Amino acid sequence: MNQEQARENMIKQQVRTWEVSDPRVLALMYKYPREEFVPPSWRDLAYSDTNIVINDSSCMLFPGMEARMLQALDVQSGERVLELGTGCAYMTALLADLSGNVVSLDTTDSVQSGIRENLENVQFETGSVLDGWQNKGSFDVIVLNGSVQSVTEGLLDKLNVGGRLFAVVGNQPVMSATLITRNQDHSLVEEVLFETSLPRLASAEQEDTFNF
Repeated sequence: MNQEQARENMIKQQVRTWEVSDPRVLALMYKYPREEFVPPSWRDLAYSDTNIVINDSSCMLFPGMEARMLQALDVQSGERVLELGTGCAYMTALLADLSGNVVSLDTTDSVQSGIRENLENVQFETGSVLDGWQNKGSFDVIVLNGSVQSVTEGLLDKLNVGGRLFAVVGNQPVMSATLITRNQDHSLVEEVLFETSLPRLASAEQEDTFNF
């Protein structure tokens, strides 16, 4: 099976079965070839229904999860986005296409050669996912590409009015995919979208500082 057919099958058999119907999200999944973002040795798994753990700190989430994240966040053009856990930068590319303004932070650089240069609307940063965002200003959208025990108050303080944060929160074996929204009165509303399980966000698994 060629990669184009694999991408078509992924959308029909994986993404749509995760109740993803947003035409913008579906169009993005067609637009960006997943196999171009992973190391050559992983390309046969690029469209598989599983997380691809590339190394100790880098993970490409399975397609259904990525699509549900994007649909829930409803990223708009011009919104400022913070991504924690760049990984192979596939989700980074989708966020940048939607918003045009992404700061992406990871503990290590796992982005394939050529990808970084093609993502002009992304500011790539390497540092601690626990506090490397503190001097980056505030954001309309915050995405955590990995699970955490809970979400820090400091990170939530970076969320603008009307902003949305997506995180998978909790401990194995069952975690909660959670959307947190800051209302016009600055209050926060938490909505549990579904149950799932994801690998820990790199370097966050040993810290008990994410609280919400």
